[in-house]
Amino acid sequence: MTHEQLSIMELDYTTVGYYGMKWVEFMENHYPKLYRQLEKKQKLYAIALSVNKSAREYKDLLDRQYEQLHPRPYEWEDVSEHRSWKFTRDFYTDHEVMVDKVLVKRIEP
Repeated sequence: MTHEQLSIMELDYTTVGYYGMKWVEFMENHYPKLYRQLEKKQKLYAIALSVNKSAREYKDLLDRQYEQLHPRPYEWEDVSEHRSWKFTRDFYTDHEVMVDKVLVKRIEP
């Protein structure tokens, strides 16, 4: 089965990834007419895959930049400090990825 033959019912986190699915949900909620057009033209899946790929690459970049600016705590005796650092990093980078890459109207992959 080609990507174009996948129906919207088959779009989920395992087929288009976390960020791709968030983009699909965003388009469906905020641009329903465009969403239906993309679905009819069988572009939804390809765009969702593209969004997921670019978002993952961007998140990896932001994670590295964050770690350079805010070094990871290496005191393994204090696990809570490490968890707090990771939570803060993920919160910051996920937010930036969502704003810059995912919650954006797109009509081409």
